[in-house]
Amino acid sequence: MPIWVQWVSFLIAIVGASSGLYALFLNHQRTTIVVRAEKERLEKKNKAKFSISRIKAQGSKRLQDKFVLQNVGEAEARNIKVDFFNTNRLGDGSKRKISLLMEDVPSRMNAGQTNEFLMGIHGGTAPPWEIVITWDDDFKEGNILETTLT
Repeated sequence: MPIWVQWVSFLIAIVGASSGLYALFLNHQRTTIVVRAEKERLEKKNKAKFSISRIKAQGSKRLQDKFVLQNVGEAEARNIKVDFFNTNRLGDGSKRKISLLMEDVPSRMNAGQTNEFLMGIHGGTAPPWEIVITWDDDFKEGNILETTLT
């Protein structure tokens, strides 16, 4: 066999080995991406997430303020607690806990569930409010959402 055939065979072997290693590298990257995406999907499936808003709804004689709490996550939320705080405008300007809801917040909410609560707003409880929502879900205990509602 001539020497040039041996060199061509050697170069073809190097190209084949290089492409095999490159394919192995790409397969490892793809596997890493798929594993990460699956982990994020499973985490999301075990998390509850809340969305809040304030609406005006027609009452018996006038419009009423309602607090809307919605679980937009994919898991049930347990041990739900909603606290409202506002700034003491007549005192030293410190935050104080106030009671705005006329009803109790349920301790559990399923995924996609929405609850509306009548709000009792008066001069000492004027907006804006800082709201702290705490809950437990299948992902972890002691989740906290802090936001402001006007």
